[in-house]
Amino acid sequence: MTIQAYPGIKRFVQEVLGCSCPEEVFDNIGYQVDRDGIAARKVTVGDRLLIYLINMNDTSGIQGVIDSALQQGIGEREKKGFNRFRLVLVASCPDGLRSTAEQVFDSSGYADEKTHLHVVNETDVECF
Repeated sequence: MTIQAYPGIKRFVQEVLGCSCPEEVFDNIGYQVDRDGIAARKVTVGDRLLIYLINMNDTSGIQGVIDSALQQGIGEREKKGFNRFRLVLVASCPDGLRSTAEQVFDSSGYADEKTHLHVVNETDVECF
């Protein structure tokens, strides 16, 4: 992660995702592109928050994407001791995707009280 990306990631986590993590957790932000897993990009904040960002512009295959991301993300959250996992679908038109994504997420059987879904506009993540 570049130093220039740090304020953008912090703003995204706090303002777009609504994370109320204590300020000190932002002293340790990790960012990586994951070519082997389901997530196109991954952000970690302190030892508390794990975020997968997946580009998705239509509902084609959304069930498989969400189920796979939840399985992988929850597994990583548990293995590495994170408090929360947030799955973020990034779309050029998030309103067209949100309803279907929320239905799939709610019926997946994988999500728990420490797992959250967000559907955001690609402009929200363009700084990183």
